[in-house]
Amino acid sequence: MRLAAEAAAAAMDGALEGTPGVARGVSIDTRTLLPGDLFFAIRGPNRDGHAFVPAALQKGAAGAVVEARGSAGTPEAGQMFLIRVDDTTRALGALARHRRLESGARVVAITGSVGKTTTRAAAAAAIGAAFPVFESRGNWNNHWGLPLSLLAAEGEPVGVVELGMSAPGEIRDLTAIAVPDCGLITTIAEAHLEFFGSLDAIAEAKGELYEALPAGATAVVNADDARVKGQADRFSGRRLSYGFSSGTDVHGAAFRALEGGLEFRASAFGGVGVPVRCRLEGRHNAMNVLAGLAAATALGVPLAAAAGGVAELAPLPGRGRRIRLPAGATAIDDTYNANPKAMVAAIRSLAAAAPGPGGRRVLVAGAMLELGDDSEALHARCGRAAAEAGLDLVVGVGALGGVVAEAAAGGGAPTATAVDPEAAAVLLAGALRPGDLALFKASRGVRLERALRRLEGEAR
Repeated sequence: MRLAAEAAAAAMDGALEGTPGVARGVSIDTRTLLPGDLFFAIRGPNRDGHAFVPAALQKGAAGAVVEARGSAGTPEAGQMFLIRVDDTTRALGALARHRRLESGARVVAITGSVGKTTTRAAAAAAIGAAFPVFESRGNWNNHWGLPLSLLAAEGEPVGVVELGMSAPGEIRDLTAIAVPDCGLITTIAEAHLEFFGSLDAIAEAKGELYEALPAGATAVVNADDARVKGQADRFSGRRLSYGFSSGTDVHGAAFRALEGGLEFRASAFGGVGVPVRCRLEGRHNAMNVLAGLAAATALGVPLAAAAGGVAELAPLPGRGRRIRLPAGATAIDDTYNANPKAMVAAIRSLAAAAPGPGGRRVLVAGAMLELGDDSEALHARCGRAAAEAGLDLVVGVGALGGVVAEAAAGGGAPTATAVDPEAAAVLLAGALRPGDLALFKASRGVRLERALRRLEGEAR
């Protein structure tokens, strides 16, 4: 990156002070700042970045973006330039939007309650069969992460980015920064229900992506989700539907679970179907892959090439990766996050999977957070789903995990409980048998991966 101070100040509607220079990157964290970076003094929930401007100077920052009401003074001549703005977070987004438009790249923006990151990876792989692609880093999907992802692009002609939210209006603001050529909502589910109150309110907030798409963009629509379809009416431009239901533009059919993978056939606009295989598991992941193929189709990538692009797609850390455990058991590490829809989908995927010889299908379930007043009822629903799926053992971790186990026991499933992930590791070290296939799933805040790490340590 070569970012002239004058151009950056203009893009952010800021006032330039000090000797103008050129920045070679952007940073909001002095711990990872590199010499030549432009440091943004962000006011976060726990720290005020203005206090770190001197540290940025010491580490060789080319300049800093500070708020007019900030405490940072004018630097000595020749050391660092300052750009004073009204709000550093908004300035970061304005700079990212400016650079994104200046680049001429095409951008795919993905949001949804479930499967955002896997769909992002699928879309990047499918589009990558035809074009170099830049992709959001990790879970950089908020009002800081999205701009940093866009600013980290290195001239690729296509970008695939993820949009997250915790309040109404956030998706609209992020869409304005990304200016997508293609917008996709994966599905609507009970994630963050505590903050929104209802599924319809969540749908309305996610639907801001379609409403804010620029003219000439394409809305990629999950035709198997009624709420997503309803939100698509907020966009009057080109739409491209996908799903396993009939009549979709990009159509999936003949899904089949494989050992450590999946396969189905996909067709576009009624054409000849092509085989799709990858190392993800479960019908829910087939939908994520189909969504990625639809995004690629929206950008003109031939379906056969896009299907080839996803062939090596494998689970991301914490999102379905298989791990060998002591005594020959296998874990499915799905500990990154959870909500009721994702939990039920994972339970069904586990029920369809083949354990090892003589092995059992085991669910290790922790709390699903931010569900509000319906939390216990939604956890109980998941427990009943586990019993109905015929799982051989349900282990509930923590109080809400115990609700899952209690409901599963009411449906006839064998159950056990543990007070926390460490206790779960002790329980499972004695309970798991050779050939068992154990799904570990909970919200990120539960830290259920700690149970897995302990079990892995015993294996070593």
